[in-house]
Amino acid sequence: MSRPRSIADVGEFGLLAQLLPTLASGRGVTLGPGDDCAVVETRSGRLLLTIDALVEGVHFRRGWLTPQQLGRKAFLVNASDIAAMGGAPRWCAINLTAPPHAPAADLAAISRGVAAAAQEHGAVLVGGNLARARQISVALALLGDAPPRPVTRRGAKAGDLLFVTGHLGEAALGLRELRRDPAARGAAVRRFREPPVRLRAGALLARSRLASALIDVSDGLVQDLGHLCAASRVGARLFIDHIPMPPPVRRAGVRLALTGGEDYELLCAVPARHRRRVERLAARFGCAFTRIGECVPARGGVRVVDAEGRAVPLNHPGHDHFARRRRA
Repeated sequence: MSRPRSIADVGEFGLLAQLLPTLASGRGVTLGPGDDCAVVETRSGRLLLTIDALVEGVHFRRGWLTPQQLGRKAFLVNASDIAAMGGAPRWCAINLTAPPHAPAADLAAISRGVAAAAQEHGAVLVGGNLARARQISVALALLGDAPPRPVTRRGAKAGDLLFVTGHLGEAALGLRELRRDPAARGAAVRRFREPPVRLRAGALLARSRLASALIDVSDGLVQDLGHLCAASRVGARLFIDHIPMPPPVRRAGVRLALTGGEDYELLCAVPARHRRRVERLAARFGCAFTRIGECVPARGGVRVVDAEGRAVPLNHPGHDHFARRRRA
């Protein structure tokens, strides 16, 4: 008789594949589970709703971020989901857990970090909860205004071009450096601590209706592209020589940019006929915007290829919360 399968056996995304079909859509739910945000309809209009958490020992270790930096990052990673739907963050609530011996001043600083980051991006911290736990965690629920037509993961077609904002791999390099030396400093560590929020790019892409599908890159480029492809029922081909990354990342290994995670850039599919229009629009994003691949028929899966078209082997596609090897 075989033993029951654990979460580690099925993995984060295998577990989600079991859970999501059991979650029925309710009244006022325009888009339910499975995308970057839910979209709900109220009497005054549509809202985006997302929730994420940073957990000690999973996402960070003590000393990697100051309490205020931890609070800021908690807001920014949630705001990235709002950006990935083309929306604008408005209200958030925080759930803080900590052991009883944790300094009270640290929890106050986490809250201040959330509130300050929210204010900078047009949102307000409106409440929260405190609970006892073995480790510090910061969970944030964030509501945002939805655009008239939120961009989801589901609209990409074979032949669409794939673009990404900014550059990839630097936060993963910063994480590697912090694991080796908790006192590490430099651009990569700063990127890990303070991810970008591409709200302007997401809003412009939604308003222009040039993007057929959109997702933020949090768990690794290949992993998150896989989610977009699964939702859109397409495959993808990524050109490794086109992946934007700083020189230190390239020297450390391009797989950091492919599978490292923590980038919080936007990945979008654009019909090929809109290429020139979206590239002109990108001049207003305030960041780089790079074509990195194309969508192909679903049977092709997600492949990374070199300049000669040869497949680049990968050990894993990106971050999985329940994989046995994954801890901060």
